[in-house]
Amino acid sequence: MNMDKHILKKIRDNMPESLKYLAAPFIRNKLINNKEFCNYYDILVRRESIGPAKIAEYQLNQLKHILIHSYQNVPYYKELFNRINFKPENLNCLEDIKIIPFLTKEIIRENYDKLISLKMIKGGSYSTTTSGSTGEPLKLLLDYDSFFKESAFLYYFRRNIGYQFKDKLVTFRGIEFGEKLWKFNPVNNETIFSAFKLSNQTIELYIKKINEIKPSYFSGYFSSIYFFAKLLSESNQSLNFKLKGIIFISENIIEVERLFVESFFNVKSITYYGHTERCVIAQEFNHNEYFFDPYYGFTEQIRINDSSFQIVGTGFLNKSMPLVRYKTDDICQPSNNGAFSITGRRNTNDFLIGINDEEISYASLHFLSDILKNVIKYQFIQNKKGKAVLLLVPGKDFKTSEIAFIKSEVDKKLEGAIDLEIKVEDNVILTSRGKFQMFIRTV
Repeated sequence: MNMDKHILKKIRDNMPESLKYLAAPFIRNKLINNKEFCNYYDILVRRESIGPAKIAEYQLNQLKHILIHSYQNVPYYKELFNRINFKPENLNCLEDIKIIPFLTKEIIRENYDKLISLKMIKGGSYSTTTSGSTGEPLKLLLDYDSFFKESAFLYYFRRNIGYQFKDKLVTFRGIEFGEKLWKFNPVNNETIFSAFKLSNQTIELYIKKINEIKPSYFSGYFSSIYFFAKLLSESNQSLNFKLKGIIFISENIIEVERLFVESFFNVKSITYYGHTERCVIAQEFNHNEYFFDPYYGFTEQIRINDSSFQIVGTGFLNKSMPLVRYKTDDICQPSNNGAFSITGRRNTNDFLIGINDEEISYASLHFLSDILKNVIKYQFIQNKKGKAVLLLVPGKDFKTSEIAFIKSEVDKKLEGAIDLEIKVEDNVILTSRGKFQMFIRTV
């Protein structure tokens, strides 16, 4: 019996906890024994023993396959390829794809129905949306099987820190918890803890439950795991077991904070780059050094300036709504040995706007790390040009007298560009999905 992603999600969110534990082995096997999952995981393992020429050949064949499918079954591409006289069956090298115009979010919104495959996809499809971190969320149609295929990549990446299918996870992320602080998810053999409710008031409950579980690995949002580590450090507490590693997902990472987390738990951490659109995935081999996976899709780096490139992807996993030469909002820079550093999104609100339209970025606020040494976490909120609120989550040694000093130092550095108000809170504001944003800006 096949079990699709939506059923797995309903099990995670709605099944009574007692039944989850009883059914856990059966439900878990529906993922790790899924045909598509096993097939792709096996392909990735076998890839380790073949040379670059064979890997390149596989990528080219997959690219040709998705382009032929797109031409034969998707009205948008049928019209486009005819107009530019592009014949996908004649694709001889990766460079041949460059005749095809880029696909943007605006084009997808304007041509949504025409981008859907007329051919029924085996296993069916489901509708989803992106998180909308760069503005309006984007509606997409994805193959059910693409969930299992992508899971194979993610589980394969975990091998770098010794992960095995039997290992237990504790995950910090944002899902619907109701009044609960955590939920057991048998699909991934994980207990998911609320990113929203983690605070000085709940930390003892988190510690007690996590010590009972004794997971091999932490996973989840970087900001939440960092916050958890800081709360432990501030209260001079530690876990009563040894973690094997940490898997960060879905958020940009601040290097100095990552080093603190790794040092505090005495483990290695890994992360990967990917997105809901399932066009591009990249495995991190060293801190912020990524290789785009050639079996997941064909990834292009389109030059923006001398040092930065926009990430463009053609995904192989999704036939319900294939995305060809899709322009992401993310940028990368060449790093070492053919790797790339990925610095985040090009069109985010990751800066404040000064009274004279100055753009005040995170980099220009680096001095805060020196004057906020007694602060666990901080965040900027701006609803009016030239004015902002700085939210502070205090540590145990924080004194209210520091507020005046912090404001004075910020005012001095920003030279009047921002009229700053400082508020002390128990936690920062998270997105609807439980993610952290350093800047929340509506102007």
